Amino acid sequence: MKTLIQNLQGYFSGFLSLAYPNICNGCTNTLRGAEEIICRKCTANLPRTGFEWSENNPANQSFWGRVPVNFAASVFYYRKGELLPKLIHQLKYKRRKDIGVFLGKITGKLLTDAPFFHKPDVIIPVPLHPRKLRSRGYNQCDILSQGISEVVKAPVLPDSLIRQVYNVSQTRKTRFERWENVEGIFKIVNPQIFENKHVLLVDDVITTGSTLEACCFPLNQITGTKVSIITVGYSAR
Repeated sequence: MKTLIQNLQGYFSGFLSLAYPNICNGCTNTLRGAEEIICRKCTANLPRTGFEWSENNPANQSFWGRVPVNFAASVFYYRKGELLPKLIHQLKYKRRKDIGVFLGKITGKLLTDAPFFHKPDVIIPVPLHPRKLRSRGYNQCDILSQGISEVVKAPVLPDSLIRQVYNVSQTRKTRFERWENVEGIFKIVNPQIFENKHVLLVDDVITTGSTLEACCFPLNQITGTKVSIITVGYSAR
């Protein structure tokens, strides 16, 4: 019964946020002034990682010995049952692109204040396979990248990295299985564009980093290219 009530509350909250955009998507209180998507209190309660302030942060360490990365960070912890997973779910499956832009802007603002973050030349969203893109209608990483771009003032090139192999969901796979599931599936279009460029790869959540690692492989084959990685959420596993 408790689960049913929680589900009904979730559906009701989602309906309210669509029908009444001045309602906080977290606590459902009325948004005031310059508030958007979620209120100041809910924004302040998003669980900051502080990873962007350290070169030895867990997101960056996850790529050590695996693939060359200039810097990597995640700005919030992604923990089941909390607000961030709910927001990302609405972005991915409820067509709430406004949430993606909002989260992207927050991410961009946190990055610009960080000492180890250097402005990229271009931003590349982690791509979906065309089959999944047709099913969903859009790539949530494109939307997050738009928000980041507005703040860091770097262009987004959403069609420059393509996913050429359709693979099944990563959700229930082990770290090794995830790596096997994404090995060699990404390709760079017009690689000469990225020669001697600093590229920022954007994803929604990092768990094992296997998908992002696979994205880095073709980029690291390009002369002089440096790759940094940013995700909104960090899911420890």
